[in-house]
Amino acid sequence: MLEYFVRKYSVDDPWAKQTLQIYVKKFLGNENNYQYTGFDLQRDSKSVLAAKFRPFKFFSYRYCLIIDCIFICAYGNKEKSEQIFSELSSIYHKRYQEKARQAFDSLYNTGVSVNGIEQIQYLKTCWDKNRIFVEKEPIKVIVTANMSAGKSTLLNALVGKKVNKTQNDACTAKIHYIVNKPYEDDFCYELDYLLELDADYNTLMEDNSDNNSSEIMVGTFFKTVNNNAKRIWLIDTPGVNSFQNTAHRMLTEEKICNTNADLLIYLLNGENIGTEDDRKHLLFILEKYRGKILFVVNKLDRFRKKEDSVKETLNSVISELTDMGFDSPDVVPISSYAAYLAKMKIFSEPLDEDEQDEYERMSRKLKKPEYQLDMYYPDTVKNSVCIDRDDESYQLLLHSGLLHLESIIYNIRR
Repeated sequence: MLEYFVRKYSVDDPWAKQTLQIYVKKFLGNENNYQYTGFDLQRDSKSVLAAKFRPFKFFSYRYCLIIDCIFICAYGNKEKSEQIFSELSSIYHKRYQEKARQAFDSLYNTGVSVNGIEQIQYLKTCWDKNRIFVEKEPIKVIVTANMSAGKSTLLNALVGKKVNKTQNDACTAKIHYIVNKPYEDDFCYELDYLLELDADYNTLMEDNSDNNSSEIMVGTFFKTVNNNAKRIWLIDTPGVNSFQNTAHRMLTEEKICNTNADLLIYLLNGENIGTEDDRKHLLFILEKYRGKILFVVNKLDRFRKKEDSVKETLNSVISELTDMGFDSPDVVPISSYAAYLAKMKIFSEPLDEDEQDEYERMSRKLKKPEYQLDMYYPDTVKNSVCIDRDDESYQLLLHSGLLHLESIIYNIRR
């Protein structure tokens, strides 16, 4: 029945086709277990609606079917939704017509309640969250850095999942839009020439060679301990100092100039402050970018107490940026890798042996007052972050500085 409506109303829509495949896999376990052989709605629907399964009868899900068909074929098109509903409701017995109409009207009219309609409470909640979410203007955050600053690790930490490669090389050759979802649905979407609505790890890590555009989009729910579900676009740009591919710099500079962003995060490698490559890129941003900038110093967890000072390093960066021409630059610290590992622990994701060793090392180190990076943020930001758990993983996340960076991003329009 689902494919009948896809073929009739959305035959050329990649979203509809890919969503249908997810239904096939979730219902039947394998795409090979299903083959469409033609379907007559008036004739064949009777046996479908009468089918009995243990422990439920399918006909009790007739209202779910309405939402499913419209979600797949016409989510943003009310006129097409009306056509689908009219055809679908025609196969329902008249005793169900009133509730069927009620279920449909509730999708586009928030004043219509679905109380008393079996099975669809959760679906309707998800539908409403989606509609409210997509109507909001996204918070756009550009992230830029030279190679090896830890940009991909920072993005993975913000998302709470590994969606970007983190090798020590020029691994981002395109603009990546990483966009938040309103709730966790356990799916990662990727648009990289082909649309994948159930992108696995390998799909996310490997660029599609058939994609001739300069952009890739990934959609997933951002895992945060505060359950924030704001509409955020993280715009990941290529490292600008690749000698092998100067097109990376041009692509990044073009995106910075042409994006009306709410925030630009410039990530600096704390182990290698003051390089000529950074100076060149910073001077470009000083000249071309007019929006809010946050300078984030990464990899401070690698400092040695007798050789390095977090406070002195941050002051030095502020001084250099001021001398360069930036007016009262906002400079904050982060340990992206500590934050990423802490989130993996908090959300029960497995760590390999090396990651576990690093997690334990960082947990010990960031307990020391001088490496508690959260303490270097402005008081206004510190006051907005509250962690009342003493668990090692939560304390590591707190001291990594990521919660404070998230607070800045999530509250930028407050």
